[in-house]
Amino acid sequence: MKSTEKSLDRLLRTAGLYGAAGRGHAAGAEEEAPYGFATRAVAGWLAGAGAEARLQTLWFRRVFLCALAVMAATVGWSFKTDTTAPNEEMAIASYDASADLP
Repeated sequence: MKSTEKSLDRLLRTAGLYGAAGRGHAAGAEEEAPYGFATRAVAGWLAGAGAEARLQTLWFRRVFLCALAVMAATVGWSFKTDTTAPNEEMAIASYDASADLP
């Protein structure tokens, strides 16, 4: 047998024992994690988050600030309006330009 077949066979046998225990868990298995396990797991995860996580955080912040700047510039550009009042010369030029269109 291949090693994967052995692993699968062992897994299926264990799963059969798990369901046969009657209460939904294998004999001798605890229902809850030991006291403080979650705290230790999270602390270990945070301790493992070294320079790579800090680098990712810095890149995320930099990209976020650039996106925010682009968004602010876009909003500012869209609210920019022409504050000069149209005069008669501009109205006549606009009419002439549109009247020449076929």
